Amino acid sequence: MRLFSNIISFLFHPLLMVTYGIVLALTFTYLAIYPPTMKLLIAGGTFVSTAIIPAIFIWLMIKSGAAVDIELSDRRERVVPYLIFITSIMVCTFFLYKMMMPFWLLSMLIGACFALIIALCINFFWKISAHAIGIGGLLGGIMGVARIHMINPYWAFIALFVIAGLVGTSRIFLKRHTPMQVYTGFCLGFMCTFVASLLSYIYLFI
Repeated sequence: MRLFSNIISFLFHPLLMVTYGIVLALTFTYLAIYPPTMKLLIAGGTFVSTAIIPAIFIWLMIKSGAAVDIELSDRRERVVPYLIFITSIMVCTFFLYKMMMPFWLLSMLIGACFALIIALCINFFWKISAHAIGIGGLLGGIMGVARIHMINPYWAFIALFVIAGLVGTSRIFLKRHTPMQVYTGFCLGFMCTFVASLLSYIYLFI
């Protein structure tokens, strides 16, 4: 069970959520008409800016002794990684803007930034689950996109709710977080990206 929990935590690490979201958007929305090279450039740029670069910074923190482990178990160690991740998402948003991605997609990243800023503030007083924020944000984003495009990918909702349950259970089983830290993180991530999608929907009529 511990091995399974670690695998789930790795596969659905917060640094990977933005890339997953972009890949899903490029696969199941009208963005699927983009040529493969364009898709690869967008997904690759997203992966490098929001996963590889932040991961390198975290690794350097561990090597320098600024962090104890890759899980950043001590919430006081999370301040700099949060700032790095927020910056990386902002850079990714600018990159996608230059790639002329639609506003509704950019709004999801802006919503994710707000979720991380709020989590950073909470982190000064209380530990919150970044994994739950990530999977909650991904689910909120998908529901927002479904609302905008008037589609009902119920299979995706079911799959993500199951994954969210597995992620939350894994974090609790590994004793990385309490149930309340997981629930709060999920709700924060979900609300920020979903509300951002609704605001982008309103923007379409302005």
